[in-house]
Amino acid sequence: MNYVSRWVAVAAALATGVLLYFGSGLHTIPALTWLAPIPVFLVAVRLRARVAALAAFVGWLLGLGNLARYLLGDLELPVVVLGFLVALAGVFAGTVLFFRALVVRGHPVMAAFATPALWAALDYGIASVSPHGAFTSLAYTQVEVAPVNQIVSLTGPWGLSFLLLFPAAVIAARKLALIGVLTVVAASTCLYGVVRLQGTPQSAPVKIAVLSAQGADNAGWPNAAGPQIIDRYRPMIADAARAGAKIVLLPEKIVDVRATDLPQISQQFQTLAMSNKIELVVGFTVLGDGDHNRALMFHPDGAAPTSYDKHHLIPGIEPYTPGDRLATYNTWGLMICKDLDFPALARQYGELDTSLLLVPALDFVDDGWLHSRMALLRGIENGIPIARDGSQGRLTLTDANGRIVAETIAPANGQAVLIGELRPGIDHTLYTAWGDWFAWLCGLVALAGMLLLRSRGGRENIRHGQLRGLPVADLPAGNVAGDDAGDHDRPGPAGVAGGREAHAGGDGVHRAERGRRIDRPGQPGGVRPLAAGAPDAPRQHRT
Repeated sequence: MNYVSRWVAVAAALATGVLLYFGSGLHTIPALTWLAPIPVFLVAVRLRARVAALAAFVGWLLGLGNLARYLLGDLELPVVVLGFLVALAGVFAGTVLFFRALVVRGHPVMAAFATPALWAALDYGIASVSPHGAFTSLAYTQVEVAPVNQIVSLTGPWGLSFLLLFPAAVIAARKLALIGVLTVVAASTCLYGVVRLQGTPQSAPVKIAVLSAQGADNAGWPNAAGPQIIDRYRPMIADAARAGAKIVLLPEKIVDVRATDLPQISQQFQTLAMSNKIELVVGFTVLGDGDHNRALMFHPDGAAPTSYDKHHLIPGIEPYTPGDRLATYNTWGLMICKDLDFPALARQYGELDTSLLLVPALDFVDDGWLHSRMALLRGIENGIPIARDGSQGRLTLTDANGRIVAETIAPANGQAVLIGELRPGIDHTLYTAWGDWFAWLCGLVALAGMLLLRSRGGRENIRHGQLRGLPVADLPAGNVAGDDAGDHDRPGPAGVAGGREAHAGGDGVHRAERGRRIDRPGQPGGVRPLAAGAPDAPRQHRT
């Protein structure tokens, strides 16, 4: 295997970066996400390890640069948050090195499976510990690609993470049989999705109105701008009820209210729910008693409102007390905005057989599409219809299979109304029942690949100058191979062995002559050539 020019590495990094930049982020071109890893994977095996790692790191970091303006500008987070993007680029570089090591040591088939498995397992690990949950997962890039997106009902988002890296690993492994495996996996994924999309809960439809009115998310009540905001919603709620809506959903944090004043403002919304004969969901910031980002569902029969506190708060922006309980009314559940970035929390509602999720939210304008699609994926994972009110972003109604029933943009400086029907009901999924089983399976496959790398057989393939499936003449030259492969008997091009001139008659990889050391008293050690055919003579390596 002849090493390629470093300019090829630069080109691969740029190609990966450009493809990822447009194939991920707040707005995506889904086809490009599949292509993004391929350039770096293709050249990784033909680059020195540190060059391959650098190409992968730089390429991925360039692609993730599409989030920099959002993090620093829209969210106004400190510059240090960019370190998270650097860490993600490091994860990709490590994954590429893992693939390279397996192929170089003669295990291309294991590389094709263990590499995307490692990627999916790491995606799960990051989502499990990150305060942003699965926000950075590439799975969301395919959320609108039916029928492929339906695989998450079996595997959770980790199945899509695996699939997105699988083609790159298969192509770069250069094994024809693996192309057949890739074809079968792709066909099976699509077939499952087509079959699942044929079914949907057959319960009676419920008309839902999702409303957004102009107003700041920190307007106080009763003294500041809070009363004006409530006055904007009154006629909108009445109009929605006259249009036949049985559920009316308002955004997250429409006003700030002190805990001592919460009963008074709650009474106003309770009156609206009763007079219009609707279920009314409203988001508040409740100050005092720990401060909470809270959603209240007011009922037309005058029953006590159902209360839910947001579990996952935005670091540095929401200094509130996180909630620790689910909230359901009959079989309808409440969540708030960022909670849907966390697959595990949504799955808990699936385990409760929740038939409809009502989600007050507040987007940051540019991230409206992405956050609405993250919610959509939670619905597919657990087979639950979702109504989401993303003020300053997207208002959406999606069914149990993630199909968009109705959608509109909610501008920051105006009103938006979305009215449509959903069929409450749960389409039980394997992911709800078994949880993150696929992520753990991927972890085991990746572990098997790591153990294979540590085995003696894996190291010997390089140490003796052989890359399985590649002719000896194509092996890397001199100290280049030795530096990266840990090979002290460094193979080289024809006529060179270990970076030194070979004896006449050498095969270019192994010396034609080897010797046995002879130590005689009073004389320096010497080398006596072995006769051809001697028991210790080196065997001819076949190419």
